[in-house]
Amino acid sequence: MKERGIALVTTLVLGLIAVVLIGILLYVLTTGTRISGVEKRYSVALEAAKGASEYIIQRLLSGNLTCNGGLSCNPGDPIDMDSFSRLQGFNITATYLGEVSRFGVYVYSIRVTATSTDETAVIDFVYRVQ
Repeated sequence: MKERGIALVTTLVLGLIAVVLIGILLYVLTTGTRISGVEKRYSVALEAAKGASEYIIQRLLSGNLTCNGGLSCNPGDPIDMDSFSRLQGFNITATYLGEVSRFGVYVYSIRVTATSTDETAVIDFVYRVQ
């Protein structure tokens, strides 16, 4: 009789260990899937911000960078983004942070933000124009 009790206890302990291992496995899988989704959404937001940055650089090079609906830019002003204000489901905003000019070289500082309902990516960059 005593052997049957030990066999029952051993079986129950092994069953509990198996259930715990399966629970841990399911937790790891669902967490990994969630993290993968967050990473994908962030990388899309980052690419949208990079695309807007390229657009701003082209406008800097052509001398057509405007803020506040066509005015010249001052530090803290929002940059006019035209059709790039909505890109791949993201709301794109850009802020002119300032410029430094010395000896015919201009260095511009700009912040680009791409925001959706789930994710936000912010890029701060400086660009030198001679």
